Amino acid sequence: MLKSIARGLAGLSLSLKQPLPGFCDIETSHGDALITRQGDYLSFVRLDGMRRMAMRADVDRVAAAMRLDLSGALEAKGHAIVGWYLSDPDLAEVEIERVNMGACRQVAHEMKIDLDDILDERMRLWPGMMRWEAAYFILWTRRAVLTKEEVKQAKEEQEAAAKACPRIGDAQKFFLRSEVMAAHHSGFVSRVVSTLKGLEVGAVELTARDSLTVVREAIYRETAGSAWRAILPGDRVMPRLPEEEEANPSKEGLLWPSLRSQIFHADAITHGGLRVEIGENDYAGVDMAIGPEDPRPFIELSGWLGQDRIPWRGAVIIEGGGRAGMMFKEIGASFLAMFPANRDLQRAFAGLRTAREQDNHISVKMRASFATWAPAGETRKLRRRASTLSQRLEGWGNCKATSVSGDPLEGAMSSVPGLSLASTGNPSLALLGDALAMMPWSRTASPWEHGSVLFRLPHGALWPYDPSGGSKRPMVLDIFVAPPGSGKSVLANTINLGLCLSTAVLGAQGAKLPLIGKVDIGSSAEGFVRLMQEALGPARRHEAIYTTMQFALGYEFNIFDLQVGCEYPLPLERAFLQNFLALITLPEDTSTPYEGMTQMIGIVIDEAYRLCTDVPGASPKRYRRNVEPAVDAAIVKYGIALNEDDPHWRDVVTALCRVGEYRLAEIAQRHAVPKLEDLINASRSEQVKDMFGNLKIALTAEQASELFARYIFSVIRKFPTLNAPTKLDFGSARIIVLDLAEVAPTGSASANRQTEMMYLLGRHILARNFFLKPDYLPYVPEHVRDYHRARFQETYETVKRLDYDEWHRTEGSPQVRAQAQLDVREGRKHNIQLGFSSQRLRDMGDGIVSQSTGRFVLRAGDEKEADEIITRFNLSEASAAVVRFGLHGPGPAGAPFLAILDVDNAKYEQKLVNTLGPIELWALSTTPGDTALRNRLYDRIGFSEALRRLSKIFPSGSALKEIERRKSERLRSGEIDARAQAGVIDELADELVDGRGVGLKLRPYEGVDDFDRAPIAAQ
Repeated sequence: MLKSIARGLAGLSLSLKQPLPGFCDIETSHGDALITRQGDYLSFVRLDGMRRMAMRADVDRVAAAMRLDLSGALEAKGHAIVGWYLSDPDLAEVEIERVNMGACRQVAHEMKIDLDDILDERMRLWPGMMRWEAAYFILWTRRAVLTKEEVKQAKEEQEAAAKACPRIGDAQKFFLRSEVMAAHHSGFVSRVVSTLKGLEVGAVELTARDSLTVVREAIYRETAGSAWRAILPGDRVMPRLPEEEEANPSKEGLLWPSLRSQIFHADAITHGGLRVEIGENDYAGVDMAIGPEDPRPFIELSGWLGQDRIPWRGAVIIEGGGRAGMMFKEIGASFLAMFPANRDLQRAFAGLRTAREQDNHISVKMRASFATWAPAGETRKLRRRASTLSQRLEGWGNCKATSVSGDPLEGAMSSVPGLSLASTGNPSLALLGDALAMMPWSRTASPWEHGSVLFRLPHGALWPYDPSGGSKRPMVLDIFVAPPGSGKSVLANTINLGLCLSTAVLGAQGAKLPLIGKVDIGSSAEGFVRLMQEALGPARRHEAIYTTMQFALGYEFNIFDLQVGCEYPLPLERAFLQNFLALITLPEDTSTPYEGMTQMIGIVIDEAYRLCTDVPGASPKRYRRNVEPAVDAAIVKYGIALNEDDPHWRDVVTALCRVGEYRLAEIAQRHAVPKLEDLINASRSEQVKDMFGNLKIALTAEQASELFARYIFSVIRKFPTLNAPTKLDFGSARIIVLDLAEVAPTGSASANRQTEMMYLLGRHILARNFFLKPDYLPYVPEHVRDYHRARFQETYETVKRLDYDEWHRTEGSPQVRAQAQLDVREGRKHNIQLGFSSQRLRDMGDGIVSQSTGRFVLRAGDEKEADEIITRFNLSEASAAVVRFGLHGPGPAGAPFLAILDVDNAKYEQKLVNTLGPIELWALSTTPGDTALRNRLYDRIGFSEALRRLSKIFPSGSALKEIERRKSERLRSGEIDARAQAGVIDELADELVDGRGVGLKLRPYEGVDDFDRAPIAAQ
């Protein structure tokens, strides 16, 4: 019978042919608020979500606190809150373009780097795994909040404004504005926003124009991401001419057109009683007929439907005045108590009354409407989606859902935000705390609206990340913790690639690559450098360099090099020298310097530089021809006159600086500064003897200066490349990765000491110029100050990043850790980011962990390590569960990790997934077998073609399973392990090049697309 009545009402509604604009009550705007034709005010508040993942107990706790703050506003009639949520996987591509891809493409274009293969692959992959998600509170203030005196005052205001206003036809009725209503509404909005922020839920009030964009995009999903903007009072508007035959036209054409005429551009077409066509989509509504038996957090519903990947939206309305409705219904239930069916209802009202009397827990009127959609004409898909939405809704705390709302258009429009406060959903009487828990604020979201790195939440929502930090994260100190094979190197490479594509590279001097230096162990960043070299092209590939450090000719590096034209080191350069020399004058089995040695080293450094200058008692380095042919040619070219009897390299440097040849001056200066061997003479100078002549080392019974000289001699003998003018020259490179694998051994005390030395040396080679800033100009000689002023300023403004891999190798080295601590403290002032990777959290050291602002946990090695991470970062129960049970390493859907970030003075804890396509995975891979195969193909068929073939044959981003399978077969036949590994990789490379074996897929055949039809190199 009820169904028959519903069908009859639906037919009556269809016969009336109600136009779509008839559902819109919005008339005009007042500040950031919108005003309805009845004079009610409403505002949109964007919900950015919770900063930390939450379990149900956490949601209930926040909802209870929210209830205490908002009970006063919702106890009586007048205020309402609409919780509106949208999830749209079909338009994920539009949102990805807005928050990430558009800016990345623009930056790549500005820097003239070709990353189209990577960016295009992302746009093919990501929309199928991500979805557009948005949530808002629409806050309503109705005229019922006004007192009798305020009603009179508001009426007088509007009547006076209406009298002063000429006849305006259908233009926006701006005279509906009321300062009395605006004051009430502003107070309500401020109260809700401050409550949300106080409970660590991100909330931002939208402007009226942005609110109307949300409304229009909800009605017509095909307009999402367009540049449409509403015309509001105060905007410039082109006059519209009236009809010529109109004798006495109104002033409508001179004013702002009605919002209904702006919002709606296509009317609705109903198809039967359940489907309505609006724009390019068909919609089906689903209402909550009976509220949940067990009110559950909204995140549960959105998570289920996110995995189902259907587009949907929902509006949950809660209104004040529930107490009056409850009293009326309770009277009715008492009157009908003689009927057994009503006894349950009477007990329910008793429970609500008890909550009110004992806990002051008020009740509110709640309605909920939902809708899903599909492209117009795809009826089967729409039915399937509506069925899924209805089933999921009924599983959400045991609700009862219905798709019969009478008018399908009214049912679909009930889930559009802001048009009116109407809903086809059945009104329920709910405790305010329960109703608030069902609102869409409990999702988790990113603190950034845009970011050059895009992660995703496990259920598919987008999570933009800004690797530059920006104003929200001025200090960037990242630590990456995970056992090998967990994806931390790929994640670090992803962030560095994102830094190259961030808007932070667009400076006053134009778009330039950031300065990135990485101290690497192995080839974890080789793929990233090769990717950037190919993107830069042949003419600029020198801007990205990967080199393996060796003790061989061509790798000489003098730690005493200076900024060109300077005679003494800058403060931070001197601090590095102090740390490095303190380290190399230590016994291999100790970490504490000898008494007085640190002070003596400082004096020796100053004395060594003084002896290389032209002052009494000094011995500056003599210039010799044919050492640097380019310098010799410049001396002849510019006619530089040198002292014939005693020419000095320092004079050559000064002369070249004066004629503007700063690059050649820098080369010449490498011969003018001290070397390690010069420290011996400096340690025996009169000045040092006067201060430390009586200092003896008790352990060895040596004079301090003699012990110092002995250690320096030992270092020179072991590492002769450190006692020569610099030859390791990276020129204008901006991305430098220094692989220390061959010079940083482990196992013995001597090997560990060498590794510590190489970490310090690598840091100095990479980051010596990172710390330049205009404040250091007073330390620079006058004749080169103008040159360094521009250079220091540009370096200071440039984003810089210094990464350390395998940081556990520095454990037990106070000097290396001291240098890192100094860099951490000084990094923010110099716009320097720092990153540290290791296998365990304790490897980082307490100082680095305590100051870190980004912690990326990809997996815990064991239960003890998990407990240490949870305790150290004071993780919530939800985050703790992720560390213990939710991080399983990279898989087909990406590499999950827990991000613990300090952003904008708030702490964020999110489980995220780093999702990359096969081309990018192969380009950034760090697995030895994969990199060996990749590099062989790079050499034989080129970069782009190699990645194309690898991604086609091994779309998972790894060939390890195939390598292991073939290797096992060879080992069973008696082949040696190492030979078997190399043989398998060579065999696979041959097959991919020749298009045979596993490479047969690459051969052209009829019906394949152009991507598959690339020529086989061997043919």
